[in-house]
Amino acid sequence: DAFPFVDPPLPKAVSDGYQLLAELGAVDERRNLTQVGAQLARLPIDPRIARMIVEGRRQNCLREILIIAAALSVQDPRDRPLDKQDAADAAHAKFVDERSDFLAFLKIWDLYDDLLKHKKSTRRLQADCREHFLSWLRLREWRELHGQLHALAAEMGWRENDKPGGYAEIHKALLSGLLGNIG
Repeated sequence: DAFPFVDPPLPKAVSDGYQLLAELGAVDERRNLTQVGAQLARLPIDPRIARMIVEGRRQNCLREILIIAAALSVQDPRDRPLDKQDAADAAHAKFVDERSDFLAFLKIWDLYDDLLKHKKSTRRLQADCREHFLSWLRLREWRELHGQLHALAAEMGWRENDKPGGYAEIHKALLSGLLGNIG
């Protein structure tokens, strides 16, 4: 509030920011930083996404949440060209999860991970991605951001879960950053 900005934000924007931080549990009623807030501050991404990561650790699904959080922070890697919409929909059908759109990101991640393990060349990897109607550049950006988030989590002493996170745990972690979106 007191920072001498050259062009200060509107008071409503500052108030909305504090409201979001309070919703995420990052500040208390006196606007003091909480333990959760200190953890969020160490993650240089949207605070809603950072909140999901903090909760993912608590829910023992950090591995899955790091993948989903990185996916939510970049452009969707699925391509759907206008002239090939039916083919793209058919290719993307294998990623669909009846229970959750978020779990589709885990399926895309696993496919891309498999493609990387068996990659013969970058050109072949790009062709395989095109075959699945996935953007190679967006997948690479997603993987790079995931690597950065993974490194930050490791610096904070957090370890990924040994066994896969369950549906309930993953969605509890996701909801912690999406409270304002619940209708």
